[in-house]
Amino acid sequence: MSRAALVASRDTVEPEDAPRLVERLLPATPAATGKRTALGYLAAFVAAVGFLLLIPAGRSHLDHVWAEDGALFLLESITKPFAATVFDPYAGYLHTLPRLVAELVSLLPLEWAAAGFAIAAACLRAVVALIVFAASGGVLRSLPVRFALAAVVIVLPAGNTETINNMANLHWFLLYGVFWALLWRPAARWQNVAGAVFVALAAASTPMVVFLAPIALLRLVLPGRMITIGFFLGSAAQACAVLLSEGRAYSKEAVDPLQLVLAAAFRGPLVALTGSEGVAKFFPRFGFWPALAAVLVFLVPIVFALVWGSPAHRFVAVSAVTLHGLVLGASLVANWMGGLEVHYVWAVMFGQRYSIAPCLFLFAALAVGLDTVRRPRWARGTVLTTRVLVTLSVLASIYLHTTAPAGRVHGTALGGRLDGPAWAPGVAKARESCARGESVGRIAQEPVTEGWEMGLPCAFLKR
Repeated sequence: MSRAALVASRDTVEPEDAPRLVERLLPATPAATGKRTALGYLAAFVAAVGFLLLIPAGRSHLDHVWAEDGALFLLESITKPFAATVFDPYAGYLHTLPRLVAELVSLLPLEWAAAGFAIAAACLRAVVALIVFAASGGVLRSLPVRFALAAVVIVLPAGNTETINNMANLHWFLLYGVFWALLWRPAARWQNVAGAVFVALAAASTPMVVFLAPIALLRLVLPGRMITIGFFLGSAAQACAVLLSEGRAYSKEAVDPLQLVLAAAFRGPLVALTGSEGVAKFFPRFGFWPALAAVLVFLVPIVFALVWGSPAHRFVAVSAVTLHGLVLGASLVANWMGGLEVHYVWAVMFGQRYSIAPCLFLFAALAVGLDTVRRPRWARGTVLTTRVLVTLSVLASIYLHTTAPAGRVHGTALGGRLDGPAWAPGVAKARESCARGESVGRIAQEPVTEGWEMGLPCAFLKR
């Protein structure tokens, strides 16, 4: 054999080596079994749900229904057959999981609907956090880093107004959960089944799972394809709905490229660390400097992951940063309007939900940087400093959630604390209007600034 042929043969990757290469990017998750582990997960679930429901904003959601939860999901689950609602697109895509929850809530007395939605949303968000903790075990060696990464799903300071304890905006958390579920290679069969069910339902609830398709395709070369099959089943249903239905345009305003870049800079790293309310306070006083500092907080550990991390560290870091940009960019471009510009009087408070998944992806990239084992001594001080900053950010987020002020600024509820029309009294008023001869009972709900209400035919209110 000639020297050229020998070199070529060494540089060629044999087909059977492909799974081995992918396994380095998606390592198997170590098995964690036993009564102690199960009790730990149960305690974490209870603590997460309790936190979401007992903070001031959480308590207010127990008697307030948000937007589509009542006026669309609950209304149609009460007035239409099951098959006609669960598989019915809204705004151009499927909302399978929120509609399934609405079907369950519709079985409760109508006065309990607000609490039903709030508890269900809190439980599902806690499930996402547990999936993040379990799935990250294949990539992250540090238990504190894994715990912090999962905790961020619960205490994230971003999106307090629009995404706490409602099903209408749960899909931002579901998207992040699907990301980690696709990285998850559990040993137990029941975990694979549970992961597949979650991924299928989540994929059938948000069209942005299309950005995760490359990871799912990569998994196909590895054994244990149940989660991947669930992803493609849910994605196929979502794709059919998107292609066959007409989407809803929130705005027809032209995108300002400069403002788009600035909005992305403020709605990413800075919101992840301070929350939307924090940005609204810092921007008028300090301008663009806090946003630049926040970028550096995330950038330094990410660079460490790329330079000294394992193939799995690098893969997660690159994937998470890429998804951060794709999801944030797509959200802003598709819904662009003047309120998203950073010079708006109440900066980044409008459309807070667009920051949720991008911020979580940033924390995923940061986590693998903090978990990097191979690093020179001079870098350890930087990583330690970043860990302290992230810990302080998590603690500050808990503080912000528990001390959220009441009231509104420019029509936006502060800290997610709803003070508009309560749900149960609204149901009572609707029944009174039906008793006076009205054909439809109208129940006002949040957000009041956008005129949301549920118009339920009196035939259903009298039951």
